[in-house]
Amino acid sequence: MSNNHDFEVLEKEVRELKKTVYSLKNTVIELTNQLELSAGASPYEGGQYNIFTNRSNTLEGDVSWNRLLTLLSHAERGLTTTELAKRWGKSRTRTSEVLNMLADDGHIVKYRDGRMIRFRSAED
Repeated sequence: MSNNHDFEVLEKEVRELKKTVYSLKNTVIELTNQLELSAGASPYEGGQYNIFTNRSNTLEGDVSWNRLLTLLSHAERGLTTTELAKRWGKSRTRTSEVLNMLADDGHIVKYRDGRMIRFRSAED
């Protein structure tokens, strides 16, 4: 009986979290529309969770990529994708994708250290 009760409690929590997520999504859309209208752009109809006018750039859609750059700037020898993924709180795949884009754009440096590939801040 306890398992059934626990399941019902979790199910209720999930429903509440969904409501919160939908509410936050609507707030993001409203704020994005306010920003775009003040800039003279057409209103945003929803979809991706971001407040950037240039939605074609994956990096701009990921608000926390500045945190990734900060993590790199504090690492003396640079960091591997796995190390950064753990610190950044994203999957290794997503971290690798963003790191390679940043390296391609010249924001960071990608280099080989023995058998490992490391990334470091371009300012180093």
